[in-house]
Amino acid sequence: MSQSSLRLSAADAAAVATAEITKLLERGVLPWRKPWDAERACSAAPGLPLRANGVAYRGANIFLLWAAQMAHGFHARTWMTYRQAAAFGAHIRKGERATPVLYYGQSQARADADAIVGGDASEAEGVHRYRFLKLYHVFNLDQIDGLPASAISEPLPPRLEPTSAMQWAKELGAQVLTGGDGAFYAPGRDVICLPPLEAFRDEAAHSACIYHELIHWTGAAHRLDLLGDYFTDRAARAREELRAECGAAILGAMIGLAPDHYEDHASYIGDWLTLLRDEPRAFLSAAAKAQAAVDWLIGRAPLPSLCPDEA
Repeated sequence: MSQSSLRLSAADAAAVATAEITKLLERGVLPWRKPWDAERACSAAPGLPLRANGVAYRGANIFLLWAAQMAHGFHARTWMTYRQAAAFGAHIRKGERATPVLYYGQSQARADADAIVGGDASEAEGVHRYRFLKLYHVFNLDQIDGLPASAISEPLPPRLEPTSAMQWAKELGAQVLTGGDGAFYAPGRDVICLPPLEAFRDEAAHSACIYHELIHWTGAAHRLDLLGDYFTDRAARAREELRAECGAAILGAMIGLAPDHYEDHASYIGDWLTLLRDEPRAFLSAAAKAQAAVDWLIGRAPLPSLCPDEA
């Protein structure tokens, strides 16, 4: 495959991802919440979408697959390519359509031979490495017939005590102050401020709010340095809130929480739609940065372990 076709694939992949998310936002639907909406036909168990080998998807693919899950009422979390299904001796049902997901890869191209004559050993290899993005297509287990039982086993995320989120924040070194009527991260003081527990509809919503603010917390200049002009620029604020929403959803899915805590999300939908129209790759960027924040947090302190009665 040539570099030009890779670039075309990358453009197509970004356009497909943005179009899918934009369609949902235009309907007032957030793909990082609705898979857990009991009022819809889709009542899939909480958890990250899974590849055929049981490994969870990451970044933007999580939200693209959740979007497909809610659109078609799929209950399964696992997705396979046509070839993977065939390898199990299974087949895709007639008329079923695949869901596009993103593949992030690295490749290399040979440098001009004349340019490397007389160069050092690394240059003599004549290799230029670059990253690329392209689409591939998968099917949900609900679209596949003939799969063996071993291929459809989906372990649920661990069920944790809701209070574990606050303990995890302390282990991460985050300072959390309780009081007042707002939830926010204050970068000047480097503190997370939360309303008291009784202000939330339940303990799970309280925990999910902590995850949202922890994603903001990772954006501090001395951490991942992602806040930018959050307080002075509307587009920057929309980007950061999108990153926090995505990051909180990923963390919540990892431990079985429904990330539906953010009651004022409707006020941001218009800003997110404007952002995606002005910056076609804004969602991909937000999802990637959210995943990076999740990885940073877990690298600093592992997520809490199972409750004693669940071990």
